[in-house]
Amino acid sequence: MKLTNYRIFFPRTLILMLSLAMAGPLLAQVYKTVDEDGNVVYTDQAPKDGSAPIELRPLSVIETPEYVRPAEKAPENDEAGDGKEMSLSYLRKNYADFAIIAPQAEETIWQPENTITVAWNTRYQLQTGMQVTVYVDGVAQTTSSEQIIALAALDRGEHTVTAELRDAQNRRIATAKPVTFFVRRPGLFNRPSPTPQGGN
Repeated sequence: MKLTNYRIFFPRTLILMLSLAMAGPLLAQVYKTVDEDGNVVYTDQAPKDGSAPIELRPLSVIETPEYVRPAEKAPENDEAGDGKEMSLSYLRKNYADFAIIAPQAEETIWQPENTITVAWNTRYQLQTGMQVTVYVDGVAQTTSSEQIIALAALDRGEHTVTAELRDAQNRRIATAKPVTFFVRRPGLFNRPSPTPQGGN
């Protein structure tokens, strides 16, 4: 019975050899031979040339070290109570999903003279004193706690909107990922296509 060729599956051969060594005299001896292609083969069948079985080195036993699991980190203050303000790390963790939801990325807004609506969202309601500042093309437009903000008409072309959330101490809690959108104004050759009203 051939075990394997060490050139291709050496780790598996080593494991089998160690297993045979641990099994003791109940298993056959291990012999090392070389086949016609010059590959070294380990087998439990005695070769015809009368070669003696190989002697395996004794196993080295390494004890697994004991690891002490570190104590869990004390949780941040879950509430602003007893006159204690929320920690900055706690606020940043809970408002990490703060994002712009309108306009959407790569959206085209057809706007003759109308205002543009910017909306943001986050999982939790804002704490007392929190404010959101909306930026368009890097310029601050307005600061408010309202989720929907109307901006004045923008010039035609590409624009980028983002927003920054700060707490009552004016600490920056979160910054929304920038959203790029496009403003188009209807002209003689670039009017928006009418929306179908049912039917084919």
